[in-house]
Amino acid sequence: MYLAFCTALVAALLTIDTGSSQATNASRAPAAAASRSEATHAYGSHTRQKLDAYWNPTSGTQPGVVILHGGYWYEDSGWATWSRTFADAGYATFSVDYRLNFDAPWPAQRNDALSALAWIKSNAARFDLDPNRIVILGSSAGGQIGTAVATYGSGNTRIKGVVGLSPVASPYRAWNDGNHDTSTAKERKVRDNAAILTRCYPDPADTDTTMHPSCWDTWKDTVVKNRASGANDAPMYLLHSEADFIPVTHSTDLERAEEVDHDMPTTGVTVETIPGDAHGGAILNAPGIKGKVLSWIGAHT
Repeated sequence: MYLAFCTALVAALLTIDTGSSQATNASRAPAAAASRSEATHAYGSHTRQKLDAYWNPTSGTQPGVVILHGGYWYEDSGWATWSRTFADAGYATFSVDYRLNFDAPWPAQRNDALSALAWIKSNAARFDLDPNRIVILGSSAGGQIGTAVATYGSGNTRIKGVVGLSPVASPYRAWNDGNHDTSTAKERKVRDNAAILTRCYPDPADTDTTMHPSCWDTWKDTVVKNRASGANDAPMYLLHSEADFIPVTHSTDLERAEEVDHDMPTTGVTVETIPGDAHGGAILNAPGIKGKVLSWIGAHT
């Protein structure tokens, strides 16, 4: 039954038109700056365990930005244009691909982000990177992975912070939001892909580990606030739009867990809501947001 569930759900989602997903920035990318270097590297053996690096060589070292794309954990979305923007702002920038939900179940995606970070740090010299000054920028599903990295173990020793753009900080909340008669197509798509990510429907009674990892424990582990620990976690700047199909409650719940339940300083998690219905990377195009994000990253690196 478990295998049949996964096969049927993946097959159903393969029929979904992905043309409306986050558009790739690569097709709109300007010519590379004269001094900027760009290269693709593998950080693991899977075809999707690769990253695109963008950096301007310098005589010293520079901080880094690691970008984790969105796409419902189900598809890639390009970040070449914004990667070049961050590189030209003085950051060694890495756009990281990771195994998608039909490649491997959670926590493979968090593990890939951790592996990519380790590879980047061990190869810091080739990018003129200071390995101790790295921030993650995660969009949508990538925001869930990025905030999960921030709260996994001692996240604040691994990275200096996370910028989350519409982070799906609670796939379980997304599952429930997508299960109403009035749910939008995008909410249902998040719901269905969260089930592929976990390989099961959420059921608090499904804790059996005889044939596969506990379904309920896997769902709990995807919810970032469940690993909140306050002082050990990296600071976060989390943004949503007012009509975002991933509502701001994903981030305010995480903020409450960090600052109320685990005594993180009130500056530890900053949540901001902007007008409109922008989602994920599109939030960076909102008036003033690019400057705010760059300012926050600069202050934390």
